[in-house]
Amino acid sequence: MQKIYDDYKRFQMDLEFVQLLANPQYIYQLATKQYFEDDQFVNYLQYLLYFKRPEFLKYIKYPVCIKMLDCLQNEEFRLQMKDRNFADKISKQIEVTFQILQSK
Repeated sequence: MQKIYDDYKRFQMDLEFVQLLANPQYIYQLATKQYFEDDQFVNYLQYLLYFKRPEFLKYIKYPVCIKMLDCLQNEEFRLQMKDRNFADKISKQIEVTFQILQSK
């Protein structure tokens, strides 16, 4: 029973973290605090790709977080996220995309 509880808690924490990735400003903070230079953290980002599977994707409320998770698999993108202007540009692109989707 404890294993089931532990697995559930881990899933909840993973889900919460993945959804935070929908916010480029949060990613910018991670980048500037050098989280992306930690191999264990980068491996964790790779591990989180399980959320792309249909049985887990259904729990995602902010689909853009999956795109950001994909982008974070790329070292060049992680380096660019240290630049506030780049993070602001990504934020603006997300905002424009949502405005377009809402107008349909």
